[in-house]
This record gives sequence, structure tokens and C-alpha cells, in this order.
Amino acid sequence: MNFYSNFNSSYAVKHLICINILIYTAILLFPYSRIEDIFSLYHPNDHRFESYQIFTHMFIHSEHIFFHVFFNMLALFMFGRKIENILGIKKFLVLYLLSGFFAACLQLLFNSSVLYYFFQTIDFSEIDQIMSFYSLNEEQRMTIFSLMYSPMMGSSGAISGIVGAFAKFYPHHKIFILPIPFPIPIRTAVFIVLFMSFLSSMFNLTPGIAHFAHIGGMIFGYFFIRFFVKKTLYESF
Repeated sequence: MNFYSNFNSSYAVKHLICINILIYTAILLFPYSRIEDIFSLYHPNDHRFESYQIFTHMFIHSEHIFFHVFFNMLALFMFGRKIENILGIKKFLVLYLLSGFFAACLQLLFNSSVLYYFFQTIDFSEIDQIMSFYSLNEEQRMTIFSLMYSPMMGSSGAISGIVGAFAKFYPHHKIFILPIPFPIPIRTAVFIVLFMSFLSSMFNLTPGIAHFAHIGGMIFGYFFIRFFVKKTLYESF
């Protein structure tokens, strides 16, 4: 099967990629349309939060970081086609959307937990008042404001679910992950990514990345296959 027919037969993957690229293009062409502001996901205690954002944020990518949308769509193409062919369009879309939903919820829970740990509240107005009495450096303030006010955007959580499902179906399939200079089984790679994402979140090693969304997506995708797909189906791969 050639590249075009292989891509064209994956209807859900094809349309998801097209939708994400079209929205990203619209964000670039119409910078005053506030697409990012309206459809990204804000913390529920932020006045900009709307319930629909729990799903729409999966289709929004930062206009300032081209590689954000590029690598997400590349991963969706690489892993999504086989999972769609196994599950079918409907189950694939359920997996994709619920992975993104669970990923976002876990990230919001993590953000709220950190705020509550330090301030004993997640009320933003109270936190703003408490912070005025703290002697915080610029980095600390930026971290706290990021937890409170920075919106989540991107399909990484949903695609992480697809990767988790792929690891369940093809645990011995080998892939490269940096900085390891040789291919390793994807199941091993997933555990490494989960561990590194957890460390990065705990110690704020890479600010601005929703690590717990990646963790949540991968875990959901893996266990979605384990509990909601017939055992004989994934054991045959």
C-alpha cells in the first residue's frame, strides 16, 4: 500500500489532521479573531473558562510554535493510522476525544493541587491577595501565574492516548526517543516518557508544558484498550 492510499484509507486520522491544520492556518491568517483565546482551555476558576473548552482545546495550537502542530500531526499520522484500522472510526474517535478529555482533567487537577498545597485554597482572588504578602522572585511568580492563568491548548493529550493504545497493541514495536541513540520497544519508551514527564512536573524542569496531560492521555489510552476492547483483538497483534 503506497503512502497516499494508506493515508486516504485512515478517514478519522485524515480528517483530524486536516481540521487541526485548517484551524492553525485560520489562527495565523486572522490574528485578531481571538480563536486561541476563545477555544483554549482555562482553569475552571478563571473567568475565561467555558465548558466547551474541555474539547475545543484539542484543536488549538500556538501560532508562535510551528513545531507544536507539526510534531503532533506527525505523531497522529504515525500511530493513529494503525489504531484506527484496528478499532474502526467510531471507537478511534471515542479513544481520541476521551484521551484528550482525561488528559486535560488530570492536568487541571495537578495545577489545582499545587495551588492548594501552597496556598490552602484554589480561589484565584484569594491567591492573588496572599501573593501580595509573599516575597517571591520573578520565576516563582511566573510559575504560579502559569498554573492559574495559562490556557491549555494542543492535541498532545489526545495523541498521547493514541500512543498508549499503540503500546498496548504493539508493545515490542521499536521507536527512537531522544537522547537514546538506538531504537527501544515502545512499551519501554512509554514508561520512560511517563517517568520523565512526572519528574519534569514535580521539579518544573520544562515550564510551559502540560506534562500531566501527556501522562493522563497515555494512561487512559493504554487502559482503554485493556478494558474496553476485546482481549482477543489486541492479543492477536
